[in-house]
Amino acid sequence: MNVLRSVAILTLVILPILSACTTGIADFQLYEQAYQAQAVEADRVLDRLARAERVVARRSDPSLSGAFEFDPDKAAYYVDAGDPPLTGAIRSGLNAVTTYNAMLAGLANGESAAALTSRAGTLYSNLLATAEALSVVAGVSTTFVPGAQALASRLLPLAEQIQKLRNRAAFRRKLLQAYPDMRALLVRLRDGTREMYTVIQRSYVKRGVIRNRGIPAADMPKLEADRKLLAGWVILMDQTLVSMDAATRVVLAGASASDATVLMDASVDLRVLAERVRDATRPQ
Repeated sequence: MNVLRSVAILTLVILPILSACTTGIADFQLYEQAYQAQAVEADRVLDRLARAERVVARRSDPSLSGAFEFDPDKAAYYVDAGDPPLTGAIRSGLNAVTTYNAMLAGLANGESAAALTSRAGTLYSNLLATAEALSVVAGVSTTFVPGAQALASRLLPLAEQIQKLRNRAAFRRKLLQAYPDMRALLVRLRDGTREMYTVIQRSYVKRGVIRNRGIPAADMPKLEADRKLLAGWVILMDQTLVSMDAATRVVLAGASASDATVLMDASVDLRVLAERVRDATRPQ
C-alpha cells in the first residue's frame, strides 16, 4: 500500500470517528487537506497562464505596447503584477469553488451560522470578481468566457441569498441548491484548459519562424513542460470532482457509512495524486 495512503488512513483511525450529531469531521479534515494540495498545482498553472496571456494580449492589441494610450480597463495588461483578466477570472472561479468547499466543511464541523454567513460573503466576492474579470478580457480569443460568465451570473443571486441566512438548516438547503452550478463551474474550468494551452502555445510564437507553428525549436521543450503541467492539473480536477461529489453527499444529502467511506477514499486518492503530479511536473 502507498505510504501516504497508509498514513492518511491511520490518521483517520486515530482521529475522532463520526459522532451521532456531526457528519464526518475527520473525513473533512482529510478532504480539505487534499483539496488544498491540488490548489497548489492550480496556482502553478495560473501563474504560467498569466505570463502567456500578457504576451499574447500585447501582440494582438497595439494600444497595449505603445505609450500614447491608456485604458483603465486594460491596466492589468500594462504591468506584470497580479493577474490579467482571463487568468484572474479563472483564479477567482477556483477561489469560489474553494470557498464553497470551506462552507461544506463548516457545516460538517459545526460552524456557527455567523461564520457561515461570513464565508458566504467571500463566495459572493469571488463570483463577482470572476464575472467582472471576464467582462474585460482582451486580446485573447476564447469560448471559455461566455460559459463561465453564464455560470457566475447564475450563482451570484444565490450567493447573495446565502449571505442573508441565519440558521444552519437553511444554509444546507441553499448549498445543495447551488451545488450543480458550482460543480459545472469547475467542469467549465477543466474543459477550458484546452483554450488555456492555446494561449500558452501562442506566447511562444515568433515572427519569421516557419516550422513548429511558428515556435522556435529551442522553445519546444518549454512548451512540452507547460503541457505536462496543464495535464497534471486536469487529472487533479477530475479527482477533485469525485471528491466534491462525495463531500456533498456526506454533508448536504444525508450521510451513510458508505458515503463517508467513499469520501475518505476519494480524499486520500486526491492527496496521493497531488503528490505524484507535483513530482512529475517539477522542473528537472
